[in-house]
Amino acid sequence: MDVAYSYSHSIDDASDRFDTTFVNAYDLRANRASSNFDQRHILNISYVYDLPFFREKGLAHTVLGAWQLSGITSFQTGTPFGVTFPNDNAGVGNGVGTGAYADVVGNPNLLDGPTLLPGQKAPLLYNPNAFAAPTGLTFGTSGRNFLRNPRRTNFDMALFKRIPVKERLNFEFRAEAFNVFNHTQWSTNSGDVDNDITSGTFLQPTAAHRARTLQLALKAIF
Repeated sequence: MDVAYSYSHSIDDASDRFDTTFVNAYDLRANRASSNFDQRHILNISYVYDLPFFREKGLAHTVLGAWQLSGITSFQTGTPFGVTFPNDNAGVGNGVGTGAYADVVGNPNLLDGPTLLPGQKAPLLYNPNAFAAPTGLTFGTSGRNFLRNPRRTNFDMALFKRIPVKERLNFEFRAEAFNVFNHTQWSTNSGDVDNDITSGTFLQPTAAHRARTLQLALKAIF
């Protein structure tokens, strides 16, 4: 078994040369916040387990034994994003970047966490009533990257068996499952939540990671 954990915090005022999340070209320091790719906690657990059945050499071992179970389990916190207003609200005519951020007028957090509304395919992550269009001729009060995408929890597993044929030839049968529990995992990239306050799907995820995927394989090892 291997366990790897990392804690990190990346801060910048632009995460790459294509980053258009700044709103005030006259005050770049106001754009200082967690990076678009910042993930505070990442935990990965991997393992290989020899199943304790039919270990004695013989026909039963050859037919029913020598199975192994392996897997990778991952936990990741979501990346940050901000709430934007698309128009040139401040009237400065930057010509690049986001027009403005929304004003915060309440508590963005939902009391019961992400909520799936009737008729919606994706949950509401935060309280949309906590935001309003920015005051005229301002850049908004919410600022850059102060909310977080959903965290991701994923389980990949494989069951495999080595089948010896002769000294230099073995077959290996593998049954592999990705996202084996078919747990919905909303994408964690900063662009995967609708953060436009004027949108009808405001504060809802727009993408998800793969659903459960199964595959079988037979390998010849020589």
